[in-house]
This record gives sequence, C-alpha cells and structure tokens, in this order.
Amino acid sequence: MKFNIKRILILFILLFVIGSVAIETSVQTVSGDSLHLKDYTNEIQNLNEPYKFIKTDYFKPITHLSFTNKPVTRYYQLTLKKVKMSPDGFERPVWSVNGQHPGPLIQANKGDRLVLNVTNNFDDPATIHWHGMFQHGTNWYDGVPGQTQCPIPNDVSLVYNFSTTDQHGTYWYHSHFFAQYVDGLRGSLVVHDPDDPYLNQYDFEYLVVLSDWHHNTTGVLLPLQDAPGYSGLRPIPDSPLISGLGRYNCTAAPPGSKCKSNQPLAVYNVKKNKKYRFRIINSSADGVFVFSIDQHKLKVIEADGIYLKPTIIKKLPVAVGQRYSVIVDANQPVGNYFIRGTLDKRCTPINNATINFNSAIDWNGLGILHYEGAINKPNSKEFDDDFTPCRDLDKKHLNPIKPITKYDGHVTDFVNITITFGRDKNQRLKALINNSSFVPQMNDPTVNKITRDIDAKDLPKEQNSVIFNHNGGIAEIYVKNNNGADHPFHMHGHVFAIMYVGEKGEVHDKSKYNKRNPVVRDTLTIPGNGFVVIRFITDNPGVWAFHCHIEWHVELGMVLGIIELQDTLKKETIPEDVVALCLEHDLQKRTTRKMLNSIVINEIRSYD
Repeated sequence: MKFNIKRILILFILLFVIGSVAIETSVQTVSGDSLHLKDYTNEIQNLNEPYKFIKTDYFKPITHLSFTNKPVTRYYQLTLKKVKMSPDGFERPVWSVNGQHPGPLIQANKGDRLVLNVTNNFDDPATIHWHGMFQHGTNWYDGVPGQTQCPIPNDVSLVYNFSTTDQHGTYWYHSHFFAQYVDGLRGSLVVHDPDDPYLNQYDFEYLVVLSDWHHNTTGVLLPLQDAPGYSGLRPIPDSPLISGLGRYNCTAAPPGSKCKSNQPLAVYNVKKNKKYRFRIINSSADGVFVFSIDQHKLKVIEADGIYLKPTIIKKLPVAVGQRYSVIVDANQPVGNYFIRGTLDKRCTPINNATINFNSAIDWNGLGILHYEGAINKPNSKEFDDDFTPCRDLDKKHLNPIKPITKYDGHVTDFVNITITFGRDKNQRLKALINNSSFVPQMNDPTVNKITRDIDAKDLPKEQNSVIFNHNGGIAEIYVKNNNGADHPFHMHGHVFAIMYVGEKGEVHDKSKYNKRNPVVRDTLTIPGNGFVVIRFITDNPGVWAFHCHIEWHVELGMVLGIIELQDTLKKETIPEDVVALCLEHDLQKRTTRKMLNSIVINEIRSYD
C-alpha cells in the first residue's frame, strides 16, 4: 500500500466532515407518522402573484410605498447565494441576499401582509428571522432553528407568510442558523405608517446599516472559539462597515489574498435646507456602534419601532440589534462632512489569546454627508461624547411619545434568571442561563413539540424553557448578570417595558421601578455585573427566544426559550411546508453522510 501525504490529508478532512455531519447534539429524530399534520390554514392570498426580486441601493433615498385604503399583500423573492465580494477591499465569500450585502430593503405599510419566498442556494442550511416583528399567530415563521422551525435545506424554498398587524418602524432580517448572518445574511425591513407623527417633518429618508466585518468566515471562527481550553474573548473584527462599505489596510492582508486599498466611502447625498430621516440599524455580530454626523445634531424620534418624544443629541450609541430613527437638518454651509460609524473599542474586551487579537482594524468607520454642489474634501471635526460609553442611549431620550401604562399592574408571572459563563467536561467555554447552556434541537423544534401536545414542563433541560400561561397577564423577568461583560438582550415576539437597569454594586429596589411611563423596546443592554428588570404582556402564543445578541454568546448557549400560552399554541396549525423542512433537512444530512462515506471508502481502496 502506497501512502501519499496529500491524499492522507484529504482523507483526514473527509473523515472530519463526516463526523461533523453525523453529530447533531441533543436532536430527536421524528417520523412523518408522529407529526400529526393539520390543514394549512395560512394560505397565500393570490397564488398567481409574482414574487418581486428586489435590489436596494443604500446610498439613494428610500422610495416610499404608496399608502392604500386597506392593507395589501406584498410578495418578495429572496435568493440566498454565496458570492465573492470585497466590502472593505478584502475579497472573501459573502452569504448574500439577491446578490448583495446588506440584503435588499423589504418594505410594507402598517397592516400589510408580507409573503416572502426564500430560496436557499447557499449549500448550507439557512433560516431568516424577522427581527422585531411580533409574528402574531405565525410563530413558525419567526425563523429560529430548533425553536420555531427546522432549517431550510440547500436547494429548497420556504414561503414566510405573516402580517405586520399594527406594527410600524425600523426593523431588519437576518439568519438565525448558527452565526450565518455574520457572513452576510442580513438586511433591512421598514414598515411605514400613514399615521406617523413625524411623517411631515422630513423630506427624504435613508437607511444606514452598521456592521462589524470579519475576513475569516464563521466556519473558521466558531471552531476556534469552541476549542477545548480556549481562553480568549470574542473574535476581533477586521473592519466596521457603513451599509456594506468600509476600508482595510491591505498591507496587513495575508500573502496571496485579493485586497484593494482606498475603497470608496459610504456617501449620502443631501440638498441644502432639506431634512432627512436616517433609519439606523446595528446588525453586528458584537460591536457597539456610535453614530454621528459632524456639525449636524440628531433629533431622535424612534427606537425599536416605538415613537419617542423628540430630543436632540450629538452622538448615538447603538447596541447590537437596536434600531433608531433620527432627523437630520441639512442646514450647514454647503460642503462634505464626515459620517461616523465608529465601533466603540471601549466595549470590546480583548486579550492576547483572543481570536484575531492583532487585527489591523481601523475602529473609526467613515462615510460622507455630501451636500449638492460641494467640491471640498471633508475636514470636519467630530463632536465630543455626550453619552455613557457601552450603555444604551440615556432614558431621558427614550420617552414614548404617548405614556404607556399597561405594564403597571398585577404581575401574574415572575422569572429570576442569572447569566454567566462556565466550561463543560471537555473544557469548552459555555454561556449559562441558570447554569444551563441552550442547545437547539434542529430537526424537532420546540413549537413542533408543543403542537404535538408535549407539555412544556417535559421539554429537555437544555431548551432553557420558561413557561407563561396567563392570557393577557404581566410577566416580569429579573436578569442578573454574573459576569463582567455587557450583554445586549433581545426578545422575540414582543416589546418589553424596562422597569429598572442596575449597575454593578446597585441594590435591587422595587420602589425605583418606572411603571407609569417606562422605556419600551425589544433590545436592551444588561450592564456587566449588573441587572435589569423588564415586563411584557403575555398575549402572543408561541415559542420566543430571549437571548444575548452578541452572536458569539448565542453560539455558546446564552438563549432562553419563552413558552407562551401553550394551551392556545398547541391548538395551532403549523403549515405543512414548514413541518416538511424537518424531514427534508434530515434527508439531506443522511444523503450527505452516505455520499461522504462512499468517497472515503473509494479513497481507501485506491491506496491498495
């Protein structure tokens, strides 16, 4: 038998891939007979309506939808495909939507129904979560594998079909399959409101999607973080991006890589004395962004879909998953002014064991606010900080435009959780909620179990489930952060009222709760070694994730599963095509495993 080093290496890689395909942690395989399929009750309104393939130029003002007398159904096509792109000058594969990154803008008006045909051509499974959308009555379209659906296999399409109900504001969409959105599957979603109190206070509207960017794919980064004994912190990015554009010092690029320096900056064009609404989204894996425009103050009018009493600020801190709208008055002398999308280095811990700790990143992401007729290069000066670093925008800027009092009442359910980190028996780092690390069951999601009449109290421990079963009740969650990291926590299916945010060393004092007019949103920062108390109304049957939106922490298991109104949920009908994903996903895994086994056997035989 002759051995060739190259072929041995190929054989080793194949064996590793087979092992990876074969391992599905804590997954219970289900057969078709046990699914109890019901009639499809969420029919698409017009099967003959063509899906609209959309593209978005993020540096042109949004073209508004026309308002209609009654809600309409809007059909969109989203095709997922890997393409080579160079967002900051460094070329790498990008998990794109309709061939672009960020993905195209999805628009609707308040009350409209969205029907989105998602075709997965990634060669990887995928899902899409519609971040901030409540999914009333359509929990299975929330897009969380292991909780609300099985992943969409390669070369398979799934139609997401849900109503915007009475929601309005700035949202986004992203993959929830492992850390896939960090590789590019993310885009913007705006629900316009004919009753928007600020509609007549601006002339044009722009989107700004902020993100941190890595040159290595998450297929490289996640195994490094998951290695036994890893003692570093979250992976350090290579660039900040403003709506998909950034700059990287290509002299630091590895030999053999394709990299072009002096990439164009993000440019937003304005006209003198016009007013502009900027919708700002932090779609990062990790970083806190600080957004500002030199010599132009920001009037804050919306946070996470909630209209706010207008206030004026100079700089806007935006945690991962948060969204804001600000109005900018182009009232300065005609010229070019820096737009700053700065990754706040103060909020990114690092040590010499951290993945990419020696990154050549320039933390100062730059764009340009270009006045029509301006010819000078920007030389504007940055505002001084007017905020507390690594904290959400001060609550004095987050007062709802109308007082929200429904959270001031009898608390029907109370949950006390503690978040921290630990290590498993193999010394792999894990994130823990009440000493349990979340593990998704990819081919038997929680919502499938509930609709098969499995009681939530009998769910596996690693589902990190909490149960709320008072219809219309007030649930209160106290979150104690037992580690020094700040955590931007996001809740699916709801907004919540912030009763209190406690810093390190503060004592929990119920008399300080803000019950009469609390800040209301769906994502907030939990201070390191601090705590928060939130309340929400239990009126949306479903399985809802409540998790840290630092994606590296999600992959370590910092996820809670809220089981809400299971007595109602178990009577719901999951569409057949959603349930069928589980069988298709399992079939593709089995086929892949069989194919790889065959390749290895042929390789071994060829040595003889």
